[in-house]
Amino acid sequence: MEFRKTTVNDIARVAEIFDGARETMHAAGIDQWTDGYPAVSDIQADIDAGVSYVLCEDDGRIVATCAVLLDGEVTYTEIAGGAWLTDSSDDADTTYVAVHRVATDKTCRGRGLASRLLTEAAVIGRRAGKISLRIDTHRDNKPMQGMLARGGLTMCGEITLLSGAKRNAYEKMI
Repeated sequence: MEFRKTTVNDIARVAEIFDGARETMHAAGIDQWTDGYPAVSDIQADIDAGVSYVLCEDDGRIVATCAVLLDGEVTYTEIAGGAWLTDSSDDADTTYVAVHRVATDKTCRGRGLASRLLTEAAVIGRRAGKISLRIDTHRDNKPMQGMLARGGLTMCGEITLLSGAKRNAYEKMI
């Protein structure tokens, strides 16, 4: 498998993967990624920022995607009901890599692709001098929470998105 940066030629396929993830979450009663988020404009913004990645089969077919941020995440500045494993008092000089918009092709679920995305994000983080990986998910997204726990991430508390929505926050030393 190949892990690489997303290109503009990949946008339709990444949007298709997001659509499948959205359908799966909604069918499971998870109120996450509503109102068309993430949209094509979000994918384009991630590509423009150089933070969008895809995981491809040996034949080149994209089967998973995520965003890997090295410059911090504004919503990770404050955490309720717990504490991060690492200090984030000065988010301008962040010590963590943040992972967002993790999604796998719905026909490929159960193959460990999301775990592979996190492993690759950790490699990027370590190369950039980061000491931990952070991610958040909806409190009802039990499949994602299970994958995070199996991957050694610790539930640290709850963060608040800019929209006001609450998310469970996780961190792992890398």
